[in-house]
Amino acid sequence: MKSRKENVEPSKSSILILEDDESVGLALKEVLARAGHNVFLASRPDEANTVLSTHPNIEFLFCDCLLPQMTGLDFIKQARTNYPSSRFKVVLMSGIYTDKQFIQESTQSTQALAFLKKPFEMEQVLKIVKKDEAPKREESSARKLLYQMFANPTVTSRQKRKVIESIEEVSGFDLPFLYSLLVETKSSGYLNIYNADGSVSGISFCNGNIVGVDVDDKTTFLGEMLIQSGYATPKDVQAALRDKNNRRIGNYLIQNNQLSPHAFDLILMEQMNIRLVRTIVDQKIRVNFAAADVDMSNPSIDADTLSYYLHDWVASKISMNWLKSLYVMWSGNVIVKSPAFREDHPALSMSLVKSLDGFTVKLGNQMTLTQLLDVKGYNEIAVYKAIHFLLTKGLIVFAQRAAFANPQEQLKVLKKIWAELDGKNGYEVVAHMETGTGGGSLESTLKDFLTLIGEPPQDSSSEGYLIWNNIKKAAEDAVATAKDSNKIDQFRQATQKTEAEAKLRATSLMEEVKKSLQFNQYAKALESLAEVAKLNPQTQQMHLYSSWAKLGSMDPAKKQFIMKEVELELMQVPPDERYDTLFPFVIGLFNKAKGDVIAARKSFEKSVALDPSFIPARREISLLVAQNKKQDVFNVDLKQVVSGFFKKR
Repeated sequence: MKSRKENVEPSKSSILILEDDESVGLALKEVLARAGHNVFLASRPDEANTVLSTHPNIEFLFCDCLLPQMTGLDFIKQARTNYPSSRFKVVLMSGIYTDKQFIQESTQSTQALAFLKKPFEMEQVLKIVKKDEAPKREESSARKLLYQMFANPTVTSRQKRKVIESIEEVSGFDLPFLYSLLVETKSSGYLNIYNADGSVSGISFCNGNIVGVDVDDKTTFLGEMLIQSGYATPKDVQAALRDKNNRRIGNYLIQNNQLSPHAFDLILMEQMNIRLVRTIVDQKIRVNFAAADVDMSNPSIDADTLSYYLHDWVASKISMNWLKSLYVMWSGNVIVKSPAFREDHPALSMSLVKSLDGFTVKLGNQMTLTQLLDVKGYNEIAVYKAIHFLLTKGLIVFAQRAAFANPQEQLKVLKKIWAELDGKNGYEVVAHMETGTGGGSLESTLKDFLTLIGEPPQDSSSEGYLIWNNIKKAAEDAVATAKDSNKIDQFRQATQKTEAEAKLRATSLMEEVKKSLQFNQYAKALESLAEVAKLNPQTQQMHLYSSWAKLGSMDPAKKQFIMKEVELELMQVPPDERYDTLFPFVIGLFNKAKGDVIAARKSFEKSVALDPSFIPARREISLLVAQNKKQDVFNVDLKQVVSGFFKKR
């Protein structure tokens, strides 16, 4: 085994190549050494172990999957156990194991940065190991760089890819933005997602198309989707499920000419959407993107389709608490249209944006987020989510930070920040600050956060000055607490216990809500739902039951206002909650309130098709039938009515 002796630039990497094919190993070593990297070449696992034991600063391990003595995957797992202080990034190589399933599973299990199919171009290798010339600032975490794109309209695809590849720990709520960036930059490879419970998900990308979604939850919803979409009847679906040849439901229906292949592709895309939704969770996750050649397959999600899914994810999955934390850092920045903005962009016609009257005009008026939230008639939820959606799509950006126009404006912002912090423990305050500032060291997080609240108000006896000091003290105390691992663990456990109890209470209350609605006790249901929203805003089906209660208790004098509220509630229903009997039932109630009786009846019939025992839907159909008969009596020709009295009995 040979090693490179000459001096190398401190900005270059130390790289270990474990490859038993001498020609491939030497070629790799030569290319990387010419680029100025410090390269070690090993042909067997025992030689590689010698390098790792004597050089703990190895940054990259290029490893062949098939080796003498053991597999490359086993070696990597063993090396990570034997050398826990080594933080090397893995690049897998193989000319034999190149099928999609092996690549995905191997990159997931080793958290590989990339998978190279032999033969590969050396340019690919250099791109993987290339570093920024400028030294990294410790406080510029990868997540912070991710959200700094919101203020940079000229960021290039290459810069976006570099940020994606450097990200390791994020929030599950960051994933929609990551998915959007991977599609936008036409990336190919596997995004591996590691959850705290040990589950692993893998999303496959081919040239900017999502071609595979592998998650632990294998729920299909295929039958429900086919019925709701109108592509198949309940009878057809039941027959397919009873098929003696065990054909898949789609294959059965297509072969029996009951479903077109194109329609089934659309259903499978929606299934991918639901599985993607399951990855968007309110917890910290680890991710890594492994660049690889991925074959194109159908169905797939392209950029245009992703825009619609992205809208639904932002509307239904991302919590308001998280958005408020994220946008603390941007609340005082002017919002401007980016070079990608155009008046006929499809994103501007989507529900979140359309629900805010004159919103696109206001985006051209140099307003801040704080000012937009103060617009009369604008719903706070819709504003935050519409802004996040348009930023994620790159149609708007944050420009320069605006000075507070007056002490009253600063007071308003300080009150909002204090409302988010007041009553939180040190663990919760730090988590809030990290979401808003992008993370980094505790010191940089504190510094960035204090910059957000501005200079202290000049009048030291004012309410604003008191709140400013409260915020500053809470932030400083939280950071001091976070440095004490015992204290922060206590706070973390207390927070988790409180959250678990709140979720349990919310679930119990939802059972009361269901009973109240069954007996048309709408006011009681709304009272319970308000408490559920405080305890756990992510409670399953909360928005559907809330819509039902609001429509049932609607005051005719407030109909227009209530209908807008319900419309926003329905936007917040996640895709995976739309395929049981409740969703079409509530849509039916909404259509009925709008006066669209035909659409209402169709929705109620879909609800019954999904669950024939669901009494509320059957009752609504009966009411519509009775109402229709009553109308028929009044619309019948007078001559027919009179002649009816003289018919022979």
